Amino acid sequence: MSTVEPNHTAGSPPKSKWLLPAFWMLAGITFYLGATQIKTAIVQDKHDPGPAAICLLCSVALILLSATQAVQLLLVRRTPAVPKPTEGPSVTRQNAGPRSTTRSLQQALLGVAVIGVYIYGVSQIGFGLASFAFGITSMKCFGVSWRHTLLATTACVATVYLVFIKLLGILLPTGRWDLPY
Repeated sequence: MSTVEPNHTAGSPPKSKWLLPAFWMLAGITFYLGATQIKTAIVQDKHDPGPAAICLLCSVALILLSATQAVQLLLVRRTPAVPKPTEGPSVTRQNAGPRSTTRSLQQALLGVAVIGVYIYGVSQIGFGLASFAFGITSMKCFGVSWRHTLLATTACVATVYLVFIKLLGILLPTGRWDLPY
C-alpha cells in the first residue's frame, strides 16, 4: 500500500506541508505592516526602542522561520514511495489509523488546554511563575528529563526577564499578588 497522497508525485513534499511556512510568512508580513503603521513611541526617550521595534523583531523572526521551513521542505530527500514490508496484518497502516488519529486528537486537545491554563495563570500568578510552570509541564509531557527541563525552563524565564524587563524596560504581568516578576 502506497502512502502517497492523491495528486502528489513521489519524492516531493505534499502541498499541505506548505501551509505552515505560508502561515508564518503571512504572520511576519502582517507584523511588518503593523510596525510600519506605528509612527511614534509611547515613551519619548532616545533610549526607548518604542513599540515598533518589537513588531519589527517579531516580523523578522517569523519571516526567517517561514524561510527556514520552506528550505527544509525543498531539501526533503526524494525517496520513492515504496511500501515497507510488514510482518503480518496487525502492522498495516489501515489498522493503525483510527488509534493514531484518536491519540493525535487527544494530544492536540491537551496542548490547547495547557495553553489555556497558562494564559489564565499569567493573569493570576504573573508571567514569570506561570511561564516557569508552563515550561516544566510542557517539557515533561514530551518526556524530557528533569535536569534538562529545569535547565531549559530556568534559562528561558531568565532570558525573558533580562531582555524585556532589564534591557527594554517592558513591564510584564505580575498577577493578582503583584509578584516582582
